[in-house]
Amino acid sequence: MRRGLFGGTFDPPHVGHLMMAALALECLALDMVEFIPASLPPHKIDGAVSPAEQRVRMTERAVAPFHQLTVSRREIERPGISYTIDTLRSYRAEFPTDELFWLLGADMLRDFPNWRQASDVAQLVTLAVAPRPQIDLGETIAQVTRSVEGVQITEIVMPALDISSSWLRGRLEQGLLADPLLPAGVFELIAKEGLYRS
Repeated sequence: MRRGLFGGTFDPPHVGHLMMAALALECLALDMVEFIPASLPPHKIDGAVSPAEQRVRMTERAVAPFHQLTVSRREIERPGISYTIDTLRSYRAEFPTDELFWLLGADMLRDFPNWRQASDVAQLVTLAVAPRPQIDLGETIAQVTRSVEGVQITEIVMPALDISSSWLRGRLEQGLLADPLLPAGVFELIAKEGLYRS
């Protein structure tokens, strides 16, 4: 099986996440993509992150209409900081013959050489990267390839979208229009429970 793994905080999940997963399925011939909400992401230890269960429920709502998209509780059920290397080792142990692809944006790829045990991550997975505005994807791939021996990187062919969860959170907190960029089930949950209201 060709398995796509999409880690993140998903706070909240938005249409950009769904488009990235859908186009990864298509252009990389994946069998499925699993969204993996982080319990405690290492790059946001000092920042405010919504409760894990809330983010999982939103992500489940986001992927519900799509049979090839699922949500994994693997990271939120593991105590401590959510390091990609630990997640990948658990997948490799459970699915020893699957081809694993880690979905990420070009902004995250730039930092890949600084990830915990990046060279070990590179042995377990192919990085599937989506373009982001103002980032030269070709140069970023070249820099990472020079920095991390053996890393395999493939591109998710899609437009460079400039949508972020933090920007959407800000709009929701201010009561501004955000629903066109949120999956319907996610927006319904946010509205019903009054999430992100300051």
